[in-house]
Amino acid sequence: MLGSLEQRIMNILWASKKPLKAGDVRLGLGQKHAYTTIMTELKRMTDKKILKRELVGKAYLYRPLKNKAGFAKTCLCTHYINLVDSYGPLAISQFVDTIKNNPEDLKLLQTYLNDAK
Repeated sequence: MLGSLEQRIMNILWASKKPLKAGDVRLGLGQKHAYTTIMTELKRMTDKKILKRELVGKAYLYRPLKNKAGFAKTCLCTHYINLVDSYGPLAISQFVDTIKNNPEDLKLLQTYLNDAK
């Protein structure tokens, strides 16, 4: 799961058609954070294997290792497995209780369940 700043950084990188420098990411965030904060976050995300960085000239360029859908699928799968392993049927029933009041979500779940048969 990404932290708030990590999520905003990823949204900027996913929206970009090319790798970005830390300064570009900072601009995308509205310069609300110190340059060093952004550099630190980008390095941590690289260490976590979320981003790839490449030295071009004197600056690092950053890009996501996975597209948004691929990242979300991996992340959510891990969380769902952990929830079901820890809480069993309660995790599943709570999931259904959460979406049952939204007809579009419920219909989507029914479609997935029908396709799984």
